[in-house]
Amino acid sequence: MDDDNNNVGATELAEVQSEISTVKADIDRVEADIDRVQAAIDRVEGKLEQENLSEIDVAYWREEKKQLREEKKLWIEKEKLLREKENQLREEKKQGRPPLYPQTATNKDMELDRKLSMILDSMSLDRATPRYSAAHVGRLEKDRLQSEGLFKKFVGKDGEESVLSADQVAELATARNEHQVVAYLTPHFEDLVRSIETVNYSVFNSEEYKWIETNTETSVYNEKPDLIICDPAITKAKPPFKITDDPVLQQMRTETFKYGVLSHWKLRDFIGITCEAKLKIDNKGFGEVINYGAHLCFGKHGSQTTRLLLFDTTMFWLVHVVKGTVGSVETCKWLDPGSKNLLRDFIRQPALPKLLLEARQGLRLTVQSDSFLGAGAFGFVFRAVREDDGSMLALKLALGEGESVVRLETEADSMRKASEKCPHEAMGVEKEGFVKYHNGAVLLMSRIGEGYWKLNPQDIVDSLRTLHKNHIIHGDARLDNVVCVDGKPCWVDFMDSRFFLGPFGMQVELEALVHSVREKFQYIAE
Repeated sequence: MDDDNNNVGATELAEVQSEISTVKADIDRVEADIDRVQAAIDRVEGKLEQENLSEIDVAYWREEKKQLREEKKLWIEKEKLLREKENQLREEKKQGRPPLYPQTATNKDMELDRKLSMILDSMSLDRATPRYSAAHVGRLEKDRLQSEGLFKKFVGKDGEESVLSADQVAELATARNEHQVVAYLTPHFEDLVRSIETVNYSVFNSEEYKWIETNTETSVYNEKPDLIICDPAITKAKPPFKITDDPVLQQMRTETFKYGVLSHWKLRDFIGITCEAKLKIDNKGFGEVINYGAHLCFGKHGSQTTRLLLFDTTMFWLVHVVKGTVGSVETCKWLDPGSKNLLRDFIRQPALPKLLLEARQGLRLTVQSDSFLGAGAFGFVFRAVREDDGSMLALKLALGEGESVVRLETEADSMRKASEKCPHEAMGVEKEGFVKYHNGAVLLMSRIGEGYWKLNPQDIVDSLRTLHKNHIIHGDARLDNVVCVDGKPCWVDFMDSRFFLGPFGMQVELEALVHSVREKFQYIAE
């Protein structure tokens, strides 16, 4: 019996030592994270010391520093808890766990684990929704901005145009609900954005359609701002919402009004401005707009900065959000001289809509709502119509001047070579289909494809074999890179393709595709 007890005791001590080693490894990783965050804070402080920073840049880097300090604080708390746990385990090792009784967690163990879990949850939070009411958030942020001198009133500029005339402001004052405020101002916003020559913006009504994502787990809590001003290419069209009890609103609406939402959440960085209407601006309305901005900036593909317009029957607020936090607000009345230029200049003009306009004009294309086909690491693809003959084409855009443009040019060359050898299995490129512009490049492909799920799985595998027979290794032969054209598989995205390589690479690529087909289609390809 004593031998058994000794054996159990040795086992318990070994388990404790193993737990100590695990905790020590965790501590080492946390210390590395603390050093990483501190290095990032030092870099940001260096940015803030630079001269001639704009007000927007200062707000951006201050918010960056604030968030990094919060992250560092959490890592330090985690390190503290882990060291407490390490000390507790060492005490158990010193005193010995009772060998004849099952190990049970003490209250302190459970409290440490609970705190640690809370910290980890807060660091991996997947939503930006405030914990307080919109009115409370609006009041707090307004107080903060005023105390920091970031809540400003526009000073009119004599001789410049106002957004509305005195008569138009009087008409707007008769609006009885927010729908009427939106309907009255929509044509004025349309006139305003048409005067911006570098982009092709329209105004889309989304009053009754949720599109701002607030939670990765459900769409139930998604939000619906009143208007979105952006390029039609990044929108999904919606029908006009029904009106049953507002004859005034029915008369205010015209056939030119557009209704729609952002076609994909990852496109939110390319919005010109997001708008919210109120009969009278208050803290609650401001809090709602703050919430919109937080979510537009949050998560992967989120905007570093975004701009929002909060307006009522007499005035509007220009809300500039930096990394999810309001950086500044400028208030202005519709009648203020200079308000028209102020509002027009506040609307964002990101790189994608500028590049889309250049491609439309240079290649004589039409790209409307419901055109977005997909996006990868290096580009965005849209359905386009050639104005000369009405043919449907696929337009791929790469932003910037660096790696993405180089890769797109490589893809164009590879796709041309592949389509010459296998015109049915490889997507073709239009003549003069690759064009560089000052802020990116575009690739115009000859056909439009549908999702791979419409294809016969055996046909997909056979089409890759056809490429291999012609000494073409696709390089990224995933199902996402094959589309359905006239019921047949057609491969796209030849960015990593190779020509005239040996059979080993082909066999590896084919086996990987066969495995994917088996998983997706529950089909064993021959």
